[in-house]
Amino acid sequence: MTWSVIWSSRSVRQLKKLDKKQVRRIRDAVLEITENPFIAVRKLSDSVFFRMRVGDFRIIMDLKQGKMIIFIVEVDHR
Repeated sequence: MTWSVIWSSRSVRQLKKLDKKQVRRIRDAVLEITENPFIAVRKLSDSVFFRMRVGDFRIIMDLKQGKMIIFIVEVDHR
């Protein structure tokens, strides 16, 4: 069963500032983890959020396990 991906309005705004090649890399990396997100993410210390690195970018996400939703909170340059 695959997880659904929801992008926050903040993350969409951040992606619009990047060039198309970087956006494609980030999008592809997120779509790759929809089968099992726990193999590629790490939990942020003292937080409910998880992180994943794609090149020089860090993707902050919330994994809602009961509903199988990957909620992308923020995409930011490291």
